[in-house]
Parts: sequence; C-alpha cells; structure tokens
Amino acid sequence: MPLILALLLALLPVLPSKAQAQGTARTLTACGHPMYPPLSWEQEGELIGIAPHLARKLLAEHGYSLNMRVFGNWERCQLAARQGKVDLIVAAYKTRQRERDFRFSDTPIVADPVVLFTHFGNANPSSWNLSDKTLGLLFGDSFGDDFDRAASRHPHVERVSTGEQNFRKLALGRIDYMPIGLTTGTLQAQKLGLTGQLFPLPELLTLEHYHLALPRGSVLEPLLPALSARLQELTDDHYIQRITAHFERRYLDTP
Repeated sequence: MPLILALLLALLPVLPSKAQAQGTARTLTACGHPMYPPLSWEQEGELIGIAPHLARKLLAEHGYSLNMRVFGNWERCQLAARQGKVDLIVAAYKTRQRERDFRFSDTPIVADPVVLFTHFGNANPSSWNLSDKTLGLLFGDSFGDDFDRAASRHPHVERVSTGEQNFRKLALGRIDYMPIGLTTGTLQAQKLGLTGQLFPLPELLTLEHYHLALPRGSVLEPLLPALSARLQELTDDHYIQRITAHFERRYLDTP
C-alpha cells in the first residue's frame, strides 16, 4: 500500500489544474497596428482585421485564445511587446532593428506596396527627399531599412500618434507627403471623405511584407515554424486573398 500511494502522489503534479482544464491558463496577449486597414485597426476598443483574424485562427489550432489589446498607437504596441507585456504582435514589417527584439514568421501575411500620398495643392509632387518638403509619419512607423535610413536623414519629418491626424494634416497642406500602403491609404482616404483631396503618387516607394512577430522569449517561439508553415498553407489556398475583400468592406461600412 505505501508503494502504491507513493506512486499516486508522484503522478498528481502532472494532472491539469482547474484553470488549465477550463482553458483560462492558455489565453495570451496580442497587439498590432491600430490604424492600418484592412490588415488591422481598432474598433470599439478591439483590434480587428486580417492579421488579428489570422492570429486567432492559427493560435486556436494550438489551443490558445488571444486577448487583443489596443495600446493607443503603434509605437506603444511595440514597446509593450519589448517589455514582455505582449506575447505576439499580429503583423509587423521585418527590419534589422526590430530583429534584435523580435522573431518573425518565415511566411509573410501580406505584401504591402508602399507609396507616397500627397494633396492636390502640391504643385511639385516629386521625390519626397527634396529638402523643402515635409514628410508625415506615425510614431513607431517603419517602411523597411532603406526607407528608415533615408527618413532619418530627411530634415523635415513630423510624427503624430494617429493616421487620421496625418491625413487631416496632408489634406490641409501642413505636410507634403505621407508614406503608407496603397490599399490602406486608399481605404482611409475614402473613409475620411478625403478622396477628392489626396492621391497616391504612381511610383512605388518600397514593397514590404507584414509578418507575425514574437518578442524574443515568448512562450510561442517553439511554435513559430508551425505557424509559418500554416500561413504558407493559407496563402497557397488563397484564403488570405479571399478574406481581404471582407475586411475592406467591414472597415468602410463601420460608422
């Protein structure tokens, strides 16, 4: 009897706790860009869009649920992840600077052609690096290593917290150019009623890709190869392409 009892007691620590059995111990925290439709945007305090949808889908397949947090702006989301307050950023560009703090999925979520938007009052809509032109960016913005180096040398850069601020400033002529993904910029201009005042330049500024991003040390790091492989399956199946139109319409239809 003592031997049997000892064996039973030895097995007790591996039994799941009540919280684990109910799934509450498997909820992780995620964040993302709060104003980059259709990829992700904040609506009534929740992050929605292509990337949050995919993150929920992929993590649910591994038994996790996600608490989508909105930290006010894009820079604060990244800071929260660096501070260990977030287990996953649902989508981010991969840059050398960010790779010091994050690991990225091998498979991207979407490709993002980036262009410069300007206003119709701009008499000289030429290359943004002219010294007398002002570039508008968001705090935390990055458009790839080459662009970031060029922007750091540009003498006239103004940063704000929200995309709407930048669009309003551009429409008023308070800034001259604003880099943004072509689809995202088109959707936001339409939603804000500024399509007749703003337009994208035809030249492609850069082509970047959004990836899942995990803070180094995240509990999800061992799953990164599997998450990348699943993203590739969904890409090959055109699943991401099919849901894009849905989220574009959802963004435009939201009051």
